[in-house]
Amino acid sequence: MKYLRFSTARQVIEAFPNLDGEFSGYNLDLEPFAFIDALLAQGGARKAMAFCAFVLPRREAVQWLSLALRRRPQPPSGAEANLLRLVEDWLKKPMETTRRAALDAGMDDPGKGAFAWAALAVGWSGGSLSPNPEHPVPPPAHLTGHAVNVGLTLLVAGLPLAKQVDGMEDLVGDAVALLRRGGS
Repeated sequence: MKYLRFSTARQVIEAFPNLDGEFSGYNLDLEPFAFIDALLAQGGARKAMAFCAFVLPRREAVQWLSLALRRRPQPPSGAEANLLRLVEDWLKKPMETTRRAALDAGMDDPGKGAFAWAALAVGWSGGSLSPNPEHPVPPPAHLTGHAVNVGLTLLVAGLPLAKQVDGMEDLVGDAVALLRRGGS
């Protein structure tokens, strides 16, 4: 559990103020695993999935989305495969050049599907949003989690309606497993 950076759900919400209000009415003093379990027990698979996108460290959150995209039943299109390759390149070599390549491809993707959001998650994981190195613009801390959550939401939306909750619960289980084993 070395990747569990937060002791309570409240710490996650405080670290990412964009989540404020998303979890009002829930016991935020629970540790993250117990909070995820409580969300699932209350029928909150979508909220649990969103929470996981932020509780995971950025690289592991991107890895989670990448693995989910790899397991999608239908093969990726050529453009999707290229975006996924850029994401996986960054996962193998998290360097500025691989991050920037993913960001540029995600920004240029006209459809902004789940694969583009994975590339954006990479691009927003660090570095600068500006292409000009003399004027760096660091991305806000919440953007990677946001992009991962949007990518997963789009992925789940592609499932038959009757399977969407199960799909979200499976994804949450994958995130929890990733947290428990510390990535990879």
